[in-house]
Amino acid sequence: MLEDSLRDMFATRVDTPPVADDPAGRVIQRGRLARRRRAVSSLAAVAAALVLVTAGAASLGGGWLLERPSNGPAAGFEVDSLAEVTVGPVQPPTPGRETGVGLDIRSGDQLWTTDGRRLSLAGVGEVTRVYRVPGGWVYAGARQVRFLRPDGTSVALSGEDDRWALSADGDRLAFQLDTTLYLARVGPTGLALMDHVEVPAGTWPVAVTADRVVVSDGSRGYGFVDLAHPARQPTRNADVTAIYGVRADGVVGLVREESGNRRCLARLASTGGKLQPVRSGGCGLGLRAEAPDGGLAPGGRWLAERRGAEVALIDIDRVLNGGDTVVACPAAGDVPPVWADDRTVVTGDERQVVRCRTDGTEEIVPLPDGVSEKWQLVPRLTAPADGR
Repeated sequence: MLEDSLRDMFATRVDTPPVADDPAGRVIQRGRLARRRRAVSSLAAVAAALVLVTAGAASLGGGWLLERPSNGPAAGFEVDSLAEVTVGPVQPPTPGRETGVGLDIRSGDQLWTTDGRRLSLAGVGEVTRVYRVPGGWVYAGARQVRFLRPDGTSVALSGEDDRWALSADGDRLAFQLDTTLYLARVGPTGLALMDHVEVPAGTWPVAVTADRVVVSDGSRGYGFVDLAHPARQPTRNADVTAIYGVRADGVVGLVREESGNRRCLARLASTGGKLQPVRSGGCGLGLRAEAPDGGLAPGGRWLAERRGAEVALIDIDRVLNGGDTVVACPAAGDVPPVWADDRTVVTGDERQVVRCRTDGTEEIVPLPDGVSEKWQLVPRLTAPADGR
């Protein structure tokens, strides 16, 4: 009965044209207009609330975010899924504020970028190392290694251990926990573990080639860890006394002279599972056993070493082929030299920055205002690394 009545009612409304004076229609229309006005008012209120919340968060300048590891950990490696993200006041690049140095500067726990920004290097205690890598910076102290993004936030890479090394292109990180050596891709999202291998106790990574990691224990020299053959233990060579870096045709370092006490510049490679000199020379250059951080040019052609009141620029290829090309860069102070490009090295003192080129020319650049006396240059790791 109810269904028949509804059918008759709808049929009548369809057959009968609407009347000119329709009070019900006017009421319905006013209701629809009121609902639209309320919806617009609600959206405006939500937008205002979002503005207030955003302003409040900006004024606080800090917070916590959840981070997930970019890849699953290898056996025995723990990843903390709650990674602290440091958010601080980041100065945007300002036209005309470029430093003119050509490299980023570390002043205490502050990073002064080449485009004039200041970023905080927080969360690691006293900062000991900083590198410019694709997509950001890798920095560390005694407490942790972290990745700093250009927006000022950072993510943890590894725990409380100083045994780590980056590849020459800044793309891979080798780090050691106890007796396990890990190799991982590094980027703004954290670590993506690639491989791991057991190594002797007391060793640590010092360089990363295309498929191997150079390790040392300080007393028995340096050796290769072959990740493709993890069962092979590294055979260290005690005659290798320093590693400067990696270039396309091998590793550059120092070896003891065969029939003397001097140290010679050498190109090293893995021969029979052992790190051996392929070519050596420059035994009379007086090179020190301490490998300078950032001393090898990105292309691997030149080596920079501070010597008192000057920096010596050494043409590696000419030295290894029997020549003796050394360019002197006068620079007092104790700021370690770092290469800005293949032919320009940067150093300085507490007052100024000195840029020297391999053709013997030099340029004086003033320090940016506010940089502390104990400033350091930040090596830029962007060169391809094909050494084996």
